[in-house]
Amino acid sequence: MNGRERFLSALRLETPDLPPVFLRDLTLGLDQSGLTTPEVCAGDYDARKAAESVLALHQRLGQDAVVGCIHYVGMEVEALGGEVRFPERGIPSVVRHPFQDAADATFEPLDLRRGPFPQVIECYRLVSQQLPDTALVCNLEGPLTRAALLRGMENLALDMHFDPGLASSLVSYATELGEDYLREVASRADLDCSFIAAASDNPDIFGREAFLEHTIPGVARLRRAAEGIGIPTVFHPHGNLSSRENLPLMDEVVATGTEGFQFAEGNDEKVLKAKFGGRMALLGGIDAFSTLLLGPPNKIARETEGYLRTFRPWKGYVFMCSCSLHRGMPLEHVDHMMRCVREFTKKDI
Repeated sequence: MNGRERFLSALRLETPDLPPVFLRDLTLGLDQSGLTTPEVCAGDYDARKAAESVLALHQRLGQDAVVGCIHYVGMEVEALGGEVRFPERGIPSVVRHPFQDAADATFEPLDLRRGPFPQVIECYRLVSQQLPDTALVCNLEGPLTRAALLRGMENLALDMHFDPGLASSLVSYATELGEDYLREVASRADLDCSFIAAASDNPDIFGREAFLEHTIPGVARLRRAAEGIGIPTVFHPHGNLSSRENLPLMDEVVATGTEGFQFAEGNDEKVLKAKFGGRMALLGGIDAFSTLLLGPPNKIARETEGYLRTFRPWKGYVFMCSCSLHRGMPLEHVDHMMRCVREFTKKDI
């Protein structure tokens, strides 16, 4: 099997020859290429330098699936009137939300022919051409996650309480932006999967009611858009979905039709495997924010092998970190983790 076949077989609940690896490295490739964040991401975006960074990291690590661009949250923010900060060697961040004043929330369609989008989509095309044997994944923000980027977390929370109509409109508009972006990328690049990255779609932040009212319908819409172009979808909310209080929400996640679920840090992977392993693919693994970032190598190896042992023979399983990887993550730690995964099957475990 090549990497693409390995990754997609897991999403079909089949058993691959080796544990598939998808690191969802969003800006980490910039550390491998040595390029600064502004020269790649700021302004109109630089497709060739971004593709160079994605390809350089893949050459080093050999992941089975990659996001097809250097992705940062809030790509649409400046086009809608907000502001993004691009630190020289750091991760872009939203410093002014375009709809933080409710009067600015016009919900006009976003012109994907302007701003960074043509170059971002070109990057996907370039990576797709260069890595035909690697699964190409389109990274999307989740419904509440994107709405919070547009409005601000506190404002969105207040809207849910004092102006629920506005909150619903914001989430619907945010979901529409994701649908349009996915279709536009798919029109230029040979996509294999859509990935809904939903850090703020966390029932421990906005509550289980908001998860059911806003996140689940939005995920279902994004999944239908992906189905319409013939690719599967993976959903990755933060929060502990394996807890007794939140576990019933997983039935709603399954009902959206998403083919895969990536669990974040703090989840009990054995509970999720026992209850949902046969109903959808499960993706996840080592804690990115503690173990992978801080090490030491023996802890990285122990935690990595623990997940591989739990999910062996990897039917419907993809090894990932608990969240995305960005620049500043020690590359030697990522190297060590990858060696542990690739050498696991050679050990008598």
